[in-house]
This record gives sequence, C-alpha cells and structure tokens, in this order.
Amino acid sequence: MIAYIESIGLQAPGLESWQASQEVLQDKQPYQSEPLSKYSPKFLPANERRRTTDTIKLALRTAEEAVENYSEEQISQMPTLFACVDGDTTISAKMVEAVMEEEPMISPIHFHNSVHNAPAGYWMIGQHNQQAASAISAGDYQIANTLIEAITQLSNAHPKVLLVIYDLPINPEIKKHSPEVQAFACALVLSLQPTADSIAEIELTLSDKIYKIDPVEAFPENKAAEFLPVLKSIAKREAGEFHFPLSAKQAISLNLTPSSQ
Repeated sequence: MIAYIESIGLQAPGLESWQASQEVLQDKQPYQSEPLSKYSPKFLPANERRRTTDTIKLALRTAEEAVENYSEEQISQMPTLFACVDGDTTISAKMVEAVMEEEPMISPIHFHNSVHNAPAGYWMIGQHNQQAASAISAGDYQIANTLIEAITQLSNAHPKVLLVIYDLPINPEIKKHSPEVQAFACALVLSLQPTADSIAEIELTLSDKIYKIDPVEAFPENKAAEFLPVLKSIAKREAGEFHFPLSAKQAISLNLTPSSQ
C-alpha cells in the first residue's frame, strides 16, 4: 500500500503547528512544553461553535491547519478519518456522574458530543462536506489500523483523504484507571498519486513479526504521539522504516521516503 503525504498539521503542547515546530522536530532546539493557544473553529456556525469541547477543538484545529492551503471546493471533496483512542473523556465522565445522581439529568449537548464521531460531524458540517466521514479507535493498535483505513479510502474518485489522529489528557475521574496522557494531534492529507505538493511517500507492508514501540519522549502514554518519530524524519528529510502493531499477531512496516523538493 502506497500513499503520498501532501500536507501536515501538528498541535501539541510545545509543538503548535507543523511549520512552527520545525526547529524542535529537527533537533535544532530542545523541546519545551507550552500550553496550546486558545482556538475557536470560525468555519462553524455560531451555535455549533459554542457546543465544541476541548477534544473537538483539538481535532478541528489540527484538521484546519492541514488543509489551510486547499480551496473550499477541494476540502469539501475529501473523505475524512478521525482517529482517537479514548474519545471525549471529559464528556464521558460528566455523563457517568449525571446518571449516578438520584435524579439523573444529562445535558443534550453532552449526549450529542459523547459519540466517537462527534468531531467528524462538526468538521463535515462546517466544511460543507458530504463525502464519507469515519471515526476509529483501536487502542494499542491505533496507528497501524488508522493508516490502513485511511489509505484504503483513496481511489480515482477520491484521490485525497484527510486523516486526523488525536488524543487529549484523560479526565481526572477516569485517569486513575488509565495512564496519564498528554494532548497530541497530527493530521495528514494523503494523496493517491504523487503531486507537486508531495512531502513524502509512505509504503505499508504487513509483517508477522511483533514489534515493541518505544515510548515517545514527552508523550509516552499517548497513542497518537506514536506517529511523532515519522513526523520528525519528514522534518529532517530522512528516509526511515517504522513499525506499528496491527494486532497481537501482526504489525505493519512503514517505509518513509521524503520527496526531493
């Protein structure tokens, strides 16, 4: 399976935007965690904008960065895949607390935002996009399954796909049962064929060998951040081979070849 990366979005503490993070990604500057700036999805109608949560905003701002150089028509024609392991844990925690009350009262907005594909819904509404929109959660096998899902959506009819991978810190009510996670999100515009805008080629191959992923410094428990080493190689224009578990018995090998531009 081969695809071409045309554009990248990156949002994390200390890594706010792909372009602004180049010095850090290229190891020319040390990484320093800094809170993300405030963000409001201006492309959404006012009512929908007010309903967005921190999780939805992280996904949307990363997607918006990745497509900033595309026309409205191009954006509206891209199938989109949103990938998040835990979903909106803050909303989930609030709903659990609500149903435990003597008189359970759940906010309709909380219920609306609790579904795993809520960010995809907001994105497609705001971008007037009627193409396929998907959401995926695959736990420890997140990156491999997400990449395969995204690349298989590429076709002659849909030569570009927008992929958004993101995770936010676990809600305090939930994190005692799960590892602590730092916010991290990246987005890729993938293309079926190489173009003048291609940044890198990625080729996926299936392997029966099991690989252990080393924790990513600064984001050791964030599954979305497991893609960070690939982003660093792209920033450095270095070819490389990366391995991500697909299941308990299989993995994928990702061969990265940066473009010559």
